Amino acid sequence: MNKFMSAVQNRDGNALARMMPAEPQARVVNGNAEKLVDLLFVNLMQVFPAAKQTALSTPAEVAAAKRQWILAFAENGITSVEQLQAGMRMARQQESDFWPSCGKFIGWGKAGAAENAGLPSVDDVEAEFKRYSANRGQHARPEDFNWSAPVMYWIVIDVRHLMLQHNYTESEIRKSIQQHLNRWAKRLAKGERVPTPAPQIAHKQHILAPSELIDKDGKFQRKGEELLARIRSKREGNPS
Repeated sequence: MNKFMSAVQNRDGNALARMMPAEPQARVVNGNAEKLVDLLFVNLMQVFPAAKQTALSTPAEVAAAKRQWILAFAENGITSVEQLQAGMRMARQQESDFWPSCGKFIGWGKAGAAENAGLPSVDDVEAEFKRYSANRGQHARPEDFNWSAPVMYWIVIDVRHLMLQHNYTESEIRKSIQQHLNRWAKRLAKGERVPTPAPQIAHKQHILAPSELIDKDGKFQRKGEELLARIRSKREGNPS
């Protein structure tokens, strides 16, 4: 108790962490995750050697990190060697020698799984998203746009619909693209095929612009048009 009170008074976070009991393994949703993490850490240590001198310099730090990774893998459905292999392929492409967070590695694994399924990268989809947004007025229907791949149509149209509905920022657009790629990777892994672009009834509903929300009955728009007409009339020498 004296050690505990001393750690609290000195605000010694490391000492408090050492006093906390380890999370029981029963809380791990998938028992296979522990074996996967053990295997993964051996490989990651070789790819990111700086971890042995920084974040994972002691056995206690390694054990604590493994507990967090096991829990994160279970929560995010990382349960197969194939998913780890996809993440490791992305890890070997990194220029840094420093250990990644478990969230970053999970992102690598999901991106790698999408790549293995033959899906485009987030950057590719974002570029297609911007190209469609800039040129959509030239086509009567989204289906008439020159999509680089059928899956681009389904992802871009869905993400654009969500963007307009929820006023997404650029980072939220990228996050939504990644989520759609993850879903398509799972569908393709089950043997599904990407369908040909076709009209989506749910997206035909008109989404009100901010100006339409403010001026629902069009009163301000009519007044603006009347004022513009008066200005034009005066310029032409016909005061009303």
